[in-house]
Amino acid sequence: MRIGSHSSPPNPCLVGVPQGSVLGPLLFSIYTSPISTIAKSHQVSQQQYADDTQLYVALLPANYNQDITALESWFCENGMALNPTKSVAILFGTSQKLKSFSTLNSCNVAGTDIQLPDKLKILRAILDSNLTMESHIKALSSSCFYHIRSVKQIRLSLDYDMAIPVTSAMVSSSLDQVNSILYGAASKHTDRLRRVQKALARTVMHQRSYGSPLSSTALLQNLHWLPIEWRIRFKLATLAYKAPYLAELLRRNSAIFLFSSALCSTMPS
Repeated sequence: MRIGSHSSPPNPCLVGVPQGSVLGPLLFSIYTSPISTIAKSHQVSQQQYADDTQLYVALLPANYNQDITALESWFCENGMALNPTKSVAILFGTSQKLKSFSTLNSCNVAGTDIQLPDKLKILRAILDSNLTMESHIKALSSSCFYHIRSVKQIRLSLDYDMAIPVTSAMVSSSLDQVNSILYGAASKHTDRLRRVQKALARTVMHQRSYGSPLSSTALLQNLHWLPIEWRIRFKLATLAYKAPYLAELLRRNSAIFLFSSALCSTMPS
């Protein structure tokens, strides 16, 4: 560990370390806390999660490159380095607004031009440049249908009480993961997830898609499953209910009130 011009003696690691760092999660957050100060000094919004750092700027102000340069310098001075090969960037906006930036195809990170894609994946969520969530829903429904087909092959070997937890672990958990970001998504996109849930319900209840004595709504009621749109609302309501409780457990401290490190290829020793 190094603080200013003072550093601790090196010690070889005989076992694995969390997040590739010899520092624990809390110490690593403290070690990288100046990142937040650097971002704020350039009027750039910043968020950290685990070993990723995300920077948010509105309409790419002139100080954007200055902020990247300042972060790069800080990493180098503290035994770390930005990894351009793992860096991604995207421009969010309406279709009309993005047309005015049609000539902007890349941004420079640590001397490397990073191309701006139409979509990227962040924490298991696929965000497209228009934030329609269409790409995320397509990928999610495709993955769920793959697992549903797998469950169908073994459904006769499972009794009803066993089929529910198996399908919940393989499919329902995926439908619920980060589903709060789908609030307000267009019905033409969320209809895909409704078809996934109905197909899953028919598989659990061992009902055919045609000639079934029960409707899809009745199947969901028998399984005590909320429809997709209400599962999303329930997730948001749960987060809103727990937020005051979680706030009481947190104590603001500029030194440690961060998530973790970011875009680093070399960790402090």
